[in-house]
Amino acid sequence: MKKFLFILIISFPAFLFAVKFSLTYENSLYNGIKYFSNTFIPEFSYTNNNFSFMASMKLSNDGKFLPFYPQFYGDYYIKIKNAGIVITQNNLKIKFGNFENYDVIDSPYSLFISSLGHSKPEASIKYEDSNFLYESRYILATYNKNGFIDKGINLKYYAIKIHNFTFGFEEAAVYVHRIFDFEYFSNPLPNFFIQIYRINNIYGNSFNDNSLMGFFAKYKSKYYNLYGQILIDDFNANRFFNPEHNTVDKIAWSFGSTLMLEKIKLKIFHAGATKYTFQPSSIDESSNAFYYGYTYYNTLELNNFPIDYQDIYIGYKYGENNLAFMIEAEYIDKIKLNTAIELVISGTKSPINPWTDKDTFDPNFNLLNESKLEKSVFLHFSVLKKFDIISLGFNSKIGKIFNVLKKVDANDANGLPYFAPSNEQKNILELSIFFKIEI
Repeated sequence: MKKFLFILIISFPAFLFAVKFSLTYENSLYNGIKYFSNTFIPEFSYTNNNFSFMASMKLSNDGKFLPFYPQFYGDYYIKIKNAGIVITQNNLKIKFGNFENYDVIDSPYSLFISSLGHSKPEASIKYEDSNFLYESRYILATYNKNGFIDKGINLKYYAIKIHNFTFGFEEAAVYVHRIFDFEYFSNPLPNFFIQIYRINNIYGNSFNDNSLMGFFAKYKSKYYNLYGQILIDDFNANRFFNPEHNTVDKIAWSFGSTLMLEKIKLKIFHAGATKYTFQPSSIDESSNAFYYGYTYYNTLELNNFPIDYQDIYIGYKYGENNLAFMIEAEYIDKIKLNTAIELVISGTKSPINPWTDKDTFDPNFNLLNESKLEKSVFLHFSVLKKFDIISLGFNSKIGKIFNVLKKVDANDANGLPYFAPSNEQKNILELSIFFKIEI
């Protein structure tokens, strides 16, 4: 009864103020954690000329996060999905609130921002015309509470557009002990120049921020699309100029293509990342660099509740030390069908412990150079059918994981846990049905 009243209360403004309203209900028959869980996603929005207001959140007992108020709502938790304000004026879009975040590259293997669309507080300024594209986006990672630290992220990209081709530069800055940095957000200069300016001018050397950079390219035509994206945190140029003092390669890449037929889309994707790519870079806990992994969190659990490593990474969802391949087919007519087969190979991953289980790195290029690796094969299948204001759907994922990644304790100076392939195997079976009504 309380759950029904809760949904009724939040949907009442939709009828009172004539805004758009939708409610999604999903029943997960099994999600790999528990059987027969429920998820409710109410959403309402209002748009008038250049102004948009929206609010949506997720109420679920799927077991993926801690319950938010167990005395009244049992094992349900709440997560905000999209709640904020969007202002548009010609080619300019300003957005602030708590939104799902996505990369400029639309791919299941996007590198700078995870394709899982993690919802975080953000502010964004975006400009786009027929020749140029620019966005500066601030994302709040964590506050200094519950074992976390103050941590912020700034994403920027610039691109030129020539007919069907787009080529751009993309970068991200990660900083701790403050939650917002106005200069990264407002200054269109690349982060390298901002950091050099700070070191040599009034700021002094008080900030030791991490910066990642990369490039992307997209080509769109009537019959096919192509994209490529690369991310670089560090590159060992010493192998050419100073081979006695080699550093380490911390890079990731992603490529994909879509072929569009009359009612069918055929897609292929590949991505990978070297070992250490998203890790912090100092074992000294007094150094800011100890917290500079490209991650939202500096811990693997919250109140003894484990956090899935895919929810920890800011960027590429499978993290470091990984190769992934996917072939996908999509049929769209009166019904929408989607199926995909995916192969994922992973070695050790260490989102919070610098250099995994050692006090320093193994130099040069490191990728899956371990005796034991996790191997995963997945088959995805979904169906969606719309009936005017009602949508019905089915989602499934089946597969198997060999040598499952497990959290283990490191024997290095910090002793922080990391993920390593084990001797275990795991069968994957995830099934859910959903219903959505839009008013």
